[in-house]
Amino acid sequence: MRITGGFLKNQSLKTPKGTATRPTSEKLRQSVFNICQHHVEEAQFLDLFAGSGAMGIEALSRGATEATFIEKNPLAIKALRENLNNLDLSPLSTLYAGDVFTLIHKLKGKSFDLIYIDPPYEKGLAEKALALVDSLHLLHVGGLLFLEESGNKEIAFPELTHLEVKKKRKVGSTFLYEIIGKT
Repeated sequence: MRITGGFLKNQSLKTPKGTATRPTSEKLRQSVFNICQHHVEEAQFLDLFAGSGAMGIEALSRGATEATFIEKNPLAIKALRENLNNLDLSPLSTLYAGDVFTLIHKLKGKSFDLIYIDPPYEKGLAEKALALVDSLHLLHVGGLLFLEESGNKEIAFPELTHLEVKKKRKVGSTFLYEIIGKT
């Protein structure tokens, strides 16, 4: 897997072996960053269920000033740490190793310009993560959140206070939801 844009374009990323994680496709990463290209520069990026860190690393390569990653799979954490170290991105990154639903509370009081949520395609994880991001008010007003989910199921969106679903796209075999931060 390679970085698709920015000053690290074409640099290789390590990915964990096995099927426990599902790397975001190059096509989907390019779609996300085409949509948010005017929001990335100087952004603070949150990557939930980060896997190898491809989305946050891509954001840093394209001008984000900081990326925060949360991942619990030990093999993915190892790959993510290696990627950050190999690309000299550790000073711009914060990595929380553990469960998203536990560790996300450490972010209370922080606010991000861009958030990417890519949970395992298990029933209810996307909805639960989205509800937590909303209740903790982690997305700036006008910020963008992208939620990746299997193209085989529709999300039953929880009632949202600070977030508004803007658009749903089908990218390959995946649904990509674009969500905006509101007051």
